[in-house]
Amino acid sequence: MAFGSVHIPVGCTVKIGNTVGTLATLGVLKGDASIEITYDNVKVQGSKAETLVDFIKNMKAAATFEMYQLNLTNIQKLLDGAMAVPSHVAAAIVNDHDQTIAADAYDFNEFIEAEYQNGDGSLLQIDATGEPTLSGATDGALVYGTDFIAVQNAEGKWGIIIIDSATVTTMDQVFTYSYDYTPAESYTLKMGAASAELVAKIVEFSKTIDGLEFRARLWSVTNENGLTLAFPDSAGDEPASLPVTLTGGLDTDKAAGEQLIEIYDEIGLTV
Repeated sequence: MAFGSVHIPVGCTVKIGNTVGTLATLGVLKGDASIEITYDNVKVQGSKAETLVDFIKNMKAAATFEMYQLNLTNIQKLLDGAMAVPSHVAAAIVNDHDQTIAADAYDFNEFIEAEYQNGDGSLLQIDATGEPTLSGATDGALVYGTDFIAVQNAEGKWGIIIIDSATVTTMDQVFTYSYDYTPAESYTLKMGAASAELVAKIVEFSKTIDGLEFRARLWSVTNENGLTLAFPDSAGDEPASLPVTLTGGLDTDKAAGEQLIEIYDEIGLTV
């Protein structure tokens, strides 16, 4: 007897989201990905060892894969409820940032690092208006190149040194350091609270061949194995990856018999 396709096709795309219409791909994966359905098998026997009741209960699902692309927005989706959406800083100029330098926090001729740096590592903005500017509570406006200068330390960070000049009579005063900077574009992800409730997600494994699709969707899963960020040895060849196991149960908003998984086939795998 001849059969058509009898195996799952090589490779897959994994997506995650709150609704089918908002599923987002998790990018390139490492190695195999899998879905596992488990349940408890219950058999009730009579006095003659005959089976009176034979059923299953506690149906559960698990999706396992390993991510190569460690996008912070996608990592947040895996731990939604315990992590807020990453904050975003655009690579756009920030004008007239004021940095306060406390009284007697530094000595004359001591390096004072700027709180923010240009993303390209260049000198903080100096233009026709005299930025960066520095003023002291006692001595007022200070002159760039006379009372303070911009310097770069050994780590490549820019800052200033206040010179013991005729104008600056004491370091026992509050200084205000004003400058423009253009940060590197960045995302920041934060996590940590006494308790948090994870938001259940839809996860989808899919493969398309010649425009035909095979997919499997789990309707209600959460990441119960935490977050492991590996930093491979510099001498190794393998890039960092993030192992993920999503586990879950039934979506009770769906009809009985449809609450755990949906497998859809256009390729002919199930014939």
